[in-house]
Formats: sequence, structure tokens, C-alpha cells
Amino acid sequence: MATFNVILRGKNKKGEASVYVTFYLQSQKIEIPARFTIPISAFDKKKGIIKSSYEFSEDRNLILQDIKARANDILVKYRLRNKEVSPGQFRIEYRNPGKFSEFFAFAKNYQILRFKELADGTQRHHKSCLKLLRDFKNPLYFDELTPDFFRKFILYLRRERGNCEVTISKTLKSIAVYLNEAVRDEYLPRNPVKEVKMRGCIDTTAEAITREELTRLVDLYNRNTCEEKLQKSLEFFLFMCFSSLHIGDARELTIDQVSDKEIAYVRIKLRNILPKITRVPLSEPAKHIIKKWIGQREKGKVFKGLRNNCLINKDLKVLADMVGIKIKVSAKTGRHTFATLFLSETKDLNSLRDILGHSSLKHTMVYAHVLDADKVSGVSTFNNFKI
Repeated sequence: MATFNVILRGKNKKGEASVYVTFYLQSQKIEIPARFTIPISAFDKKKGIIKSSYEFSEDRNLILQDIKARANDILVKYRLRNKEVSPGQFRIEYRNPGKFSEFFAFAKNYQILRFKELADGTQRHHKSCLKLLRDFKNPLYFDELTPDFFRKFILYLRRERGNCEVTISKTLKSIAVYLNEAVRDEYLPRNPVKEVKMRGCIDTTAEAITREELTRLVDLYNRNTCEEKLQKSLEFFLFMCFSSLHIGDARELTIDQVSDKEIAYVRIKLRNILPKITRVPLSEPAKHIIKKWIGQREKGKVFKGLRNNCLINKDLKVLADMVGIKIKVSAKTGRHTFATLFLSETKDLNSLRDILGHSSLKHTMVYAHVLDADKVSGVSTFNNFKI
């Protein structure tokens, strides 16, 4: 049990001084302010209490007892866990009395307060990421959230769960939302994930089909020889290739968001965080597909009666095999294909950013490999000079 002392510090013009409770933790002096002042003459230095002759002595001494009790509770809690609390962690826990010492309880409370701001898909992803963390360590206390802990967590995801580096990066990014909030609420001194380096998983290349492969799919669509479910999935995929929309946004697209010249919509993932209208000029193929699905309707969703995402992705694998496409094609390949072909034609990253509805250019930079290919092609011009 810690040995507590009560001291006075700083004398003001009224002859009063501030009261502090002090003790030593890991050879470091901890000073807790009582947040009141008393006349120096009212302090019993030997007993470390306020003299009974002082008018407010009883209330002030109760405050000092409460400070000692709160401090001792924290020390006992760590001792029962066979852990030694650091001075920094003690200060964090003392500033947050009666709230959360366990990370998952804190995360659950955060979800109650803030989850409505996130899209349904993002909510599911957050819950999945926190479950992975809970499977790795539960309960999980704030003092355990260190860079070394997350390095071990990464190894667990890699070796035990078989996650690839991109998936691991996305998992940590979601968990970091709660860690950043814990830093703001002073449960953590800093976000430990920021000190953990990944295996180059940030610099990824979005997979897309080539112009020639897209032409093959268009030819297959125009022949209209596929069974109806495949034909509809192909038509929906081609719309994403020609419009840039993510599958979730395309599903939610309504007739009133479409004009003769453009689509104007707010991306689902940003709807509750940074609502911003994204305007996409309509290409002729995209316009043709929209008109076919709308027919004579004047309101409602553009694409009614679609199969679920899982079945659409299965259909796309069948369709890719039919035209000899070797890469793994899924719904998101359509958006990546639009971005890749647009950038190879225009070399304009800023315009692509606006069309894709990215909040930051760094998200659009995933397609910069297209520009790198143009650099190689440009430099090869000098190969004609023989030396």
C-alpha cells in the first residue's frame, strides 16, 4: 500500500496555499491536486490534515481521504492483476474515475454514442474487427494496448487467421478509430497502432480488367445469349464499369438522382460523416443501361430486383470464364476498371478524384500505377537512339 503525504504549495496574497496529496510510484513522485486552498496556519503538517479549528476542516479532510482512496483503488486493481501500473497510466486512470478500465467496454459505449454516423456496412466491419481483437485477448485493459501488443495481434491475424496484409491493414484502421477516441478521452497517451509498421500493405494496386477484356464482356452482353440472371448481373457490372459507382451506391441509386447528363448522389460510406454531392457525367453506355432499367417509371430505385452481392459476384466469375478473363472479377472490379481506363485516357488524377467521390487525393493515388506505365512508355522513346 502506498504511503501518502499531504503538502502545501504556493502562498498567495491572502496567506493561503494549494493542497496536494503525494506518494511515490516506481521512484517517481506523484502529486494529486486537491483543488482547494487553505490558510497555512490551518494545516497540521505533522499529521497531514487540516486542523479542526478551521471552519471547513471536516469537508476538506473528507476530500483528502477520497483522493487517497481513489488512488489506492487503482494501485490495488493492478496488484490483483499481478501488474505494476506506470506513473503515466496511473494519471490516465485517475483522471477518468468510475468509467472504463477495459477497452471493449469503452468501445461498446462509443458505438452507442457514434454508430449512427456510420453506414450499415461500416458498422458490420467494425464489429467484425473488434471480434477479432476480442478473440485474441479478452478482457483487454488500456495499459495492455502497446505497440508490442499490436505486433503480436498482427502475427495472430497473419498466421492463425490467414489474413492478407491488406485485410490486416483494414482491420487495424477500424480499431484505430476507437484508439484515437481513447486518446482524446485521455485513456491512452497515444495511439499504439501508429507506431506499428506493416509490410508495405498501403501501396496496393486496384485490380481491373483491360480495355480488350471489357470489350469482350460488352460483346457477350450484346449477343444476349446468357440466361436471364447472368445477363442482368452482367448489365449491372457494365454499368459500374461505365459509371464509376461502387456496388452499394449503384444499388441505392434512385431515378431522381439521374438526369440526361449526369448522376448526382452522396456516397453511402460518407453520408453520415462528410455528406458531399458527387457528380458523375453519364457516358452513353451507362445512359443506355439506366434507361433500360427505368423504363416508364418516374420514381424509386434505378436497379430493382437485383440478386444479392454474393450471387452477383458468383455470376461474374462465370461470365469472366466465358470470355477468358483470368483475374478474379468481382463487383468492385467495375469501379476499378472505370478509374484505370479513365486515368489512362486523361492522366487527370484530380478529375478522377471528383468523379469517384474520394475525400482525399491519397485514396485516388491507388490508381497512379497507370501513370507509372505511361512514364515507362515515354522513356522508351529514347531507345531509338543507338549509342
